[in-house]
Parts: sequence; C-alpha cells; structure tokens
Amino acid sequence: MNKLITVILAFLTISAYGQVDQSIWDNLKTVSTENYEIKFPSKWRYIPTGGQGPEQLIEASGQALPAIMNGSPVMITIFFVKQDGRNLEDCKDKCLNGYRSKPDREFPEQFIDGQEKITLAQGEEAYLLNTRFYRKSKGLNQSRFDLVVYSDKAKAGYIYTVSVQYADNEYRFEEENNLAGFAKRLYSYLKLTA
Repeated sequence: MNKLITVILAFLTISAYGQVDQSIWDNLKTVSTENYEIKFPSKWRYIPTGGQGPEQLIEASGQALPAIMNGSPVMITIFFVKQDGRNLEDCKDKCLNGYRSKPDREFPEQFIDGQEKITLAQGEEAYLLNTRFYRKSKGLNQSRFDLVVYSDKAKAGYIYTVSVQYADNEYRFEEENNLAGFAKRLYSYLKLTA
C-alpha cells in the first residue's frame, strides 16, 4: 500500500513540476553579490550557507524534473562555488581534474567529459563542462554540468554546478530530460558584475 501511495504521489509531482511545465521559469528569484547575480525559479529551495561551503546552494528535487526514476528519487542540487585560479583556462582545468579526484565515483567506460567554450550574454567567455558517474555511496548515477567563468573583478573563478542524481545505469535519463538544455537555461540567467 505504501508503495502504491509513493507511486501516485510521484506521478502527481511529475505532472505538476516536470520539465514539461515551462511555467516554472516564469517567476524567478534573484540572488546578488558584488561580483555576480544569479536567477532561478522561485519554487526551488534556496538554502543559505552562512559562508560555509558553496557561496550559493539551491535544491530543486521534485520541482523541475521527474521526482522518481526506477523507484529511486531524482535529486537536483545546484551549487555556486568560488574557485581559486589564475584565469579561465586554469579554472577549467581544475574543475576537470576534480571530477576524478573522489574515489566514490565510477565513470562509464569510454565516456569523454564534455567541454564547450561559450560566450555569456554579456560577452564573457566561459566553459560548459559535463561528466557522468555512478556514486557508490548513494547508489545513484549522476549527470553533472559545470559552467566555469572567471571574474576579473573578483580575481577568481566561479563554478556553477547542476548535479542531477538518479537510478539509470544507461544514463538515458540525461537525454530524455534534456539535462544539458536544463543546465544551459539556468546558466543563461548568470550575470557577472564589472
């Protein structure tokens, strides 16, 4: 009976908040600092960090993508982290090297991390990186997208991470839900201040 209730609630959550409901982007919350401004759907949960860990932390599980995949939760976490680096290239390399620095991650064979140099709306260059791996500690697969930017004003880089964890060893969830497009849409609301 509990399983049936969970399935019904998951279906209702998916229907109400799935990515097909584009209205979630109609009402955005803005968070500004002296170095940047980010916007994200106001329905997402903004978690103040108190200066510990990431500068910004947002949780969107059940609010943007299907809530359940193969009987397990889909977890969506967004981080905005300051990164020490000399320039954009240095920050990009540090981010890529960090992917494989944790022993908890198992990467699919023959998968090559994505790297795309892009230009932000205000003309700044940035890198859009992506990877995927299995998290042994959580028993979930993860698709991760990182926007790497460098702020001349702050003399530091920033990594804007979208982490989506789900149960799908084939990583079809990533393509079926257009996670790359989902991340790019979020990143389109980033503005560095001069």
